[in-house]
Amino acid sequence: MKYLRWLPIFFLILSANAHALQSKIEILEQFDNLRMVAFVDKKAIRDSPEWNPNIDPPPLTIVEAIQAVKEFNKASKNLGAIKEIEIRPVPNYEKHWHYLIKIANDLMKTKYSIYVVLMSGKVVPAIIEPQAIK
Repeated sequence: MKYLRWLPIFFLILSANAHALQSKIEILEQFDNLRMVAFVDKKAIRDSPEWNPNIDPPPLTIVEAIQAVKEFNKASKNLGAIKEIEIRPVPNYEKHWHYLIKIANDLMKTKYSIYVVLMSGKVVPAIIEPQAIK
């Protein structure tokens, strides 16, 4: 009986480690003159709707993708102007696509924030790689 009180703590540790071990894929893209990388859970990609651009409209519209980024940043009152939006396939998942949304951000050294938005509406902030010193 004395070990039962430790059971909830054991399950908490176990669940935290299971979440950390979820496999991610790396989305590495060139977006204008910026190189960016985002790490996305494989499950999130598989759970997002498939899309064939030759047949159907995208499952997530541009307006919905922008709204998802705004919701993701709802604590930030100074969300800058949208500078560019592109739609691309997820690497190695040919039926799954994502938006890249570049937003002005004067607080960043690169002056931009970039977000990956899956067709499910899941938003993943990207990391902008520093440019090499020439």
